[in-house]
Amino acid sequence: MTINNFLHISLLTLLLLTQGCINDKEESPDQTTLVKIGEVAPDFEVTMSNGDEVCLSELQGKKVLLTLWDPECPTCRKEMGVVQEKILDRVQADDFVYLPIARGCDLNKVKDFLTSNNLLFPAGADPDRRIYSLYATLYVPRSFVIDQHGVVRHSAVEYELSHLDEIVKIINALK
Repeated sequence: MTINNFLHISLLTLLLLTQGCINDKEESPDQTTLVKIGEVAPDFEVTMSNGDEVCLSELQGKKVLLTLWDPECPTCRKEMGVVQEKILDRVQADDFVYLPIARGCDLNKVKDFLTSNNLLFPAGADPDRRIYSLYATLYVPRSFVIDQHGVVRHSAVEYELSHLDEIVKIINALK
């Protein structure tokens, strides 16, 4: 194999691995967000890595951070690696639920990701992208702050430390 062929194969592999991450610029994140701020978050059920079955509508009365992510997305992996320190340890609410859901992969892959990255919080799996398709058409990571009444109060696409700080402020300000 020539160096040129190797470079082409490497580039193609990298592009396939990052498909759907924020770097995919076919449409803007706003155009691909199906749930807008002020709308009721679509209901769903998901199985979490700890075996719990979670139904979003049953979390009414709680503040929810829904994060849609993909273990193959480098940006998602980076965000998941700091979420404990940057969000979970800083939210000052007993009525808070963190709900990370991995699109397009099964529960075993989610469990493997959590274990290999020493992450202690549970995460859900959305193998057929049924949940993801309620909220968006492209791009991960995505975060939705949902208030105690089930209404979306904030949404964001991409990972930035300032974005995580903003999420904490919004969750802590919800009454």
